[in-house]
Amino acid sequence: MELAIIFVAMLAAFMGAVFYEQRSRERIVRKWIHDSYGKVPKKRELPMEEIRIYWNEFGGKVSGNEGVDDITWNDLEMDKIFARMNTCTSFAGEQVLYARIRQLPQDKTGLTVLEARICFYAENDKIREEVQYLLCRLGKEEVNYYLPLFMSNLDALGSIHVRFYRLMQILLFVSAVPALIRGDASLLVLTAMVFIVNAVIYALNKVRHEVYMDTLNGIIGVAKSVKEIEKKPEKYINHMPDHIRSNIKLFDQITKMLVSLQRKKREGMSGDLLGVIHDYLIGATLWDFIVYDKIIRYLRGKQKEFMELFEFLGELEAAVSIASFRESLDFYCVPEFNNDPVLKMTEICHPLIDHPVCNTVTLDRNCMITGSNASGKSTFIKAVAVNVILAQSIHTCMARRLQMPDALVITSMAVRDDLMGGESYYMKEIKYLNRIVESVKGSRMVICVIDEILRGTNTQERIAASAAILEYLQDQNCLAIVASHDIELTRKLGDTYGYYYFCEQMQDRDIAFDYKIREGVSNTKNAIALLECVGFPETIIHRARQLI
Repeated sequence: MELAIIFVAMLAAFMGAVFYEQRSRERIVRKWIHDSYGKVPKKRELPMEEIRIYWNEFGGKVSGNEGVDDITWNDLEMDKIFARMNTCTSFAGEQVLYARIRQLPQDKTGLTVLEARICFYAENDKIREEVQYLLCRLGKEEVNYYLPLFMSNLDALGSIHVRFYRLMQILLFVSAVPALIRGDASLLVLTAMVFIVNAVIYALNKVRHEVYMDTLNGIIGVAKSVKEIEKKPEKYINHMPDHIRSNIKLFDQITKMLVSLQRKKREGMSGDLLGVIHDYLIGATLWDFIVYDKIIRYLRGKQKEFMELFEFLGELEAAVSIASFRESLDFYCVPEFNNDPVLKMTEICHPLIDHPVCNTVTLDRNCMITGSNASGKSTFIKAVAVNVILAQSIHTCMARRLQMPDALVITSMAVRDDLMGGESYYMKEIKYLNRIVESVKGSRMVICVIDEILRGTNTQERIAASAAILEYLQDQNCLAIVASHDIELTRKLGDTYGYYYFCEQMQDRDIAFDYKIREGVSNTKNAIALLECVGFPETIIHRARQLI
């Protein structure tokens, strides 16, 4: 009796310790969720190649949406913008947020839904934190980022040998029947041979199937997460569409099949002899492979329904991330869309700059921005392009006010030599510019942002070719914003373009920049002065001034 009491007490203590540890972990996670809201995310390495998978497989194919192309994305360092606002706790949240930033939908009604969701979570702290906690349990396992790729390639992932596996499975059981009926162990020789063959088949294919099973495990996580949210009161999600509720039921059966396979896998990975024996005893029946094939066949034709569940979860967490991003800013605004080809910006700035200098300007026609080195031209045009993208993708701008038309954004800025591809700087640059020329032929307005046009060639041809390109853009459905050092271009273009500039002030052999945009054309140069500021020898400075 005393031993029974001791055993019960020890079991209770163990269960209590487990419960306490789980509660402690939960408190730590919930505190982190609470404390991180509205804060700038810590700098960390993100698995960008994996995060991009959903966009590559599904995001760029969404009907009615046009996206930010790779050149523009890289020119504007949009990976850094994504990292700045990414507070997602799940792989689905990260992938959907990334895809959302890359989409510039012509139909803006989706932004109304997004805005309502952002405001809802911004105003309901407890509900927001509960949703984040549920999605945090979904996690960021590397293999799960491949789930969209897996779902789009289901036709190629079924087992091509499933009929052979079924034959060997039947043969294993049929060969054992005579021995069981007659009670003669000698008749089990054929059974043993089939068993050994099946065990070898299992051993040779086990690793490949387990990789797929790990990916399928993400399906369980997504389905369970949506189901847990469905159980919450309606206020937790501010509306769950009927088709999402219907889709959850489609995956109940597959969840049960996957759970049984995962349980067997855990037993096989336990490391003890009994676990390994059990794994191969069941494995030799080829049950795993047949169930896997059954799961794949079940999933075929249901990719759309599953991806709707995936996107639903991702959109919830993307809205939370955007709400947190807004909270972390000193100020922001939601864009005002109109039909006029005019960008009216009040105190606009770049989201990656701490303590930025804001600028107010109205761009109602193609314009050229001149100015000396490091005066702020490139940063300003990047700020404009980034904010036009974020206005249409996450309904958020780093400005006091932004009035703008619906428009694509396409840039030519950070051109580099392609040594491996055998392309010079100039060849890369003219290809970038040609894609801009091609893009303005469509019906949708394009905001073209160009930094230092044709800098990769000689001065005489650069001025002539640049003027020809910019004159061509003048007659297209676009708003061209061009930053250049070439004052000669302003004389070629005359009054067909608007002109703005940035400048600097000399202060005791030093240069000061105010980074404020002004109307007109720059009349200052500072390249030699900057050489002096960074400490070049006086001989070089003097000779450079002689050669002007």
